[in-house]
Amino acid sequence: MYVLDTNIVSLLDPRRHATAPVLVDWIKRHGSRLYLSVMTIAELESGHLKLHRKGNNKRADEVAAIISGILTDFGDRILPIDLATAQHLARLGEATYQQTVAFPDLVIAASAARHGFTVVTRNMADFAKIPVPAINPYVALPPVP
Repeated sequence: MYVLDTNIVSLLDPRRHATAPVLVDWIKRHGSRLYLSVMTIAELESGHLKLHRKGNNKRADEVAAIISGILTDFGDRILPIDLATAQHLARLGEATYQQTVAFPDLVIAASAARHGFTVVTRNMADFAKIPVPAINPYVALPPVP
């Protein structure tokens, strides 16, 4: 099972499919084995609101439609920040206290750790600092069983 980092989820934008056809195909074939952290939804919503604030309403509407599709597609596979996730978050924060790690990355990693999942990210530089399994899909995609 896998938790997709926000930078992977951003590839679900149909405008970006052509840039990563192998990854998009892998994501589609894994279907129910893929999860999101609620933090990814927060990051996507934040981007949507930023577009509105900057007056880019057409693109904001496109992003809102993408978010709606993601919420529908992932449904109960969006992992909340529950007590166990919060405890993992605290431990990961402590394990990385001397390094610069973005809070959203820690939350996504904690969501994965709490469920024993692997993070799928293009951001290996930061996730390598966090003691949670992570893979870069541009280097190696696990086969679909």
